[in-house]
Amino acid sequence: MRRGSIIGPIILILIGAAFLVHNLRPDLPVLRMIGEYWPWLLVIWGVIRLVEVTVAHVRGGAVPPAGVSGGEWMFIVFLCLLGSSVFFGFHIKERWPDARIRMRGLEILGETFDYPLAQQSVPAGKTPRILVENLRGHARIVGNDSETVTVSGRNTVRAFSQQDADKVNGSIKLEVVKQGESLVIRTNQDRASSESKMASDLEITVPKGASIETRGRYGDIDVSDVVGTVAVDSDNAGVRLSNVGGNVRVETRKSDIVRVVNCKGAVEVKGSGNDLELENVEGQATVNGNYYGDISLRNVTKPVRFESSNTEFRAENVPGSVQFSRGEFSGDGITGPVMLRSKSKDVEISNFTAGLEVTVDRGDLELRPGRTPIGKMDVRTRSGNIDVSLPPAATFKLKAETERGEIENEFGAVLKRTNEGSKRGATLEGAVGAGPDVTLHTGRGQITVRKAGATIPPAPPAAPKPPAAPVRTDI
Repeated sequence: MRRGSIIGPIILILIGAAFLVHNLRPDLPVLRMIGEYWPWLLVIWGVIRLVEVTVAHVRGGAVPPAGVSGGEWMFIVFLCLLGSSVFFGFHIKERWPDARIRMRGLEILGETFDYPLAQQSVPAGKTPRILVENLRGHARIVGNDSETVTVSGRNTVRAFSQQDADKVNGSIKLEVVKQGESLVIRTNQDRASSESKMASDLEITVPKGASIETRGRYGDIDVSDVVGTVAVDSDNAGVRLSNVGGNVRVETRKSDIVRVVNCKGAVEVKGSGNDLELENVEGQATVNGNYYGDISLRNVTKPVRFESSNTEFRAENVPGSVQFSRGEFSGDGITGPVMLRSKSKDVEISNFTAGLEVTVDRGDLELRPGRTPIGKMDVRTRSGNIDVSLPPAATFKLKAETERGEIENEFGAVLKRTNEGSKRGATLEGAVGAGPDVTLHTGRGQITVRKAGATIPPAPPAAPKPPAAPVRTDI
């Protein structure tokens, strides 16, 4: 019978001990020590296996043909890759100090300790430029009629004891200082140990004429009632801005929401995140990034530009609303020309003006111009149905084509329908008055051209089957 090895339990003990030491002594550079000395684990492993094989031979037991099993070799390869990556990562950190590598303990361990921040008030004038540097934590900034900047809030430290938390909190100090033409609010969290888990939640009141700029890594940013510009730069933040008189620029690497309401200037959003909301924006709105949640645009009075890895949308303005997510796009009251390109979306657009260009790979398209004169329309999908409802008084030149599907027409004989033979498709062409081109194309799906307010009658029911002949029983 093959003897078991003690290698597995020893490795488990060492890994558990490393995590335990890190949790109990966050100040010790455990991860760095692992990166430097991990090859000793291979040495100890080899020595133990050699001793086990030697003892088995001396006792006359069966000696395994291979000192190290196949599963152990796989674990050795994984360990070498992991250890080398940690070692290389710390050398990168030494060359580029901004690169940060940390081993975090479980958040369920330790306690949180709160420390109120002493209120600070600094004269700033009517139109100051405020710079907030808060690496971790929330910041709520509100404009008022004073000419003073007032800062209060609290520090939150996660530690295993009050003494450790006091030490971390005492190593930093909130500063409100003049720096050139700016008033800088700095939490100085970078002065604390890189292993410390600390956040600063700030309550800031500023003059209404202030311009705001915030920088941080983690924490929500709320700004309201300021006349100047607002710029937010954060790794991970929920951003909520309201009643802003100047331009807005938001750049995040990850956010749960970016919300801008009542902005008199232009709005520029970059980065990635989940939800995005723009409402009552008087300037141009530009979004360039990947937002995977719900996107909502309402009452944007200047051109709108949205670009992501799988969706591109443009319009002259959106006096109505636009809402879309990963699988759906809906718009009502859009001033064109309108352009939408996407990989996979069901699209519904109504009450749009001027030209319309829609291109999707997969998805059903439902389009309702709503009024005359209609603009040029170019609508294409590789797979999906196209349903277009045009005003009865509209004039246009139509070419509708489906490579595999049917075409329904409510405009009568002025539009000629032909079948595509072996392709099992159909084409509908013709003109109603002298109007712009309307091009509809689907690779696989049905095309319906309706008159607004009318519906295509359902197909008549199938004729009943004749009764079966009676069965003779007198034979």
